[in-house]
Amino acid sequence: MTTQPTELPRSKTFAVLASQYSYDQLADIYNQARVDYIVPMPMNGRRMAEYVRDYDIDLNASAVALDGENLELGVCMLGVRADRAWITRLGVIPERRGRRIGQFLTELMLENARARGARRVQLEVIRGNEPATRLFYKLGFEPMRDLMVVRRPPGAPSEQLSIAGAEIEPLDSAQIAALLHEYEQTQRPAWTEEAASLRNSGNLRGFHAVLPNAERGWLIFQRLPFQLTHFVFGGALSEPVVQALLYHLHKTHSARDTKVENLPTDHPAWRVMQRFGYLEVFERIEMHRYL
Repeated sequence: MTTQPTELPRSKTFAVLASQYSYDQLADIYNQARVDYIVPMPMNGRRMAEYVRDYDIDLNASAVALDGENLELGVCMLGVRADRAWITRLGVIPERRGRRIGQFLTELMLENARARGARRVQLEVIRGNEPATRLFYKLGFEPMRDLMVVRRPPGAPSEQLSIAGAEIEPLDSAQIAALLHEYEQTQRPAWTEEAASLRNSGNLRGFHAVLPNAERGWLIFQRLPFQLTHFVFGGALSEPVVQALLYHLHKTHSARDTKVENLPTDHPAWRVMQRFGYLEVFERIEMHRYL
């Protein structure tokens, strides 16, 4: 654990533990750092607290960079799960850039990950963010796959997308827990969509779809007051099964916006999702580095 401020060599730049700040303060620093970002993704204190909880962020391994006058320069956070770590929320305030603060913070996250026993560190970078991508290559990260953030506006699906004879069975909490356990044993989702993230986030719902030919699949998702998010598909993911699942979902929750993050570009559901009006908002590159 880092217990003392860490100094950037030959400068008056330091890093202090993010745990020394309130969630409101961390959100403010992050928002300042992302004000000119390709996708700003603003946060408030409540959302920052949820982010820390959902993604197992260790605030004693995360850091805020300061200059010699204790002026905040940027922030970076580290999630830790067993022997894996995740670098996230990296940002440097625009008018305070040009001092290698991003590199300083990322190297510190690698050091803190190693100190916590991590053997692999991962992150995502938005495609088109060339300075960050070059930095991560420089620090030894390698690209693993492309991920999409996709959205669908509220609205009932066309009746033409209904699958004749499909039977829908709701999943109870015990079934959801069992399917998430199976999912984490067999799939390799992005950090934000791992079973641990979904369990942390709560408000999970789900259902089975059974077709007349006995094909069966399931969908688990998070239901928020105005949005559906965190999709997990399982079972037989043929196009008719996925279509039956999505038809029931959007027929039942037609007033809710939908946002799905970090969907692999080759996910078998994507072709069908486009029929329901899903659009790609932007792409991320998932990168890994072994320690």
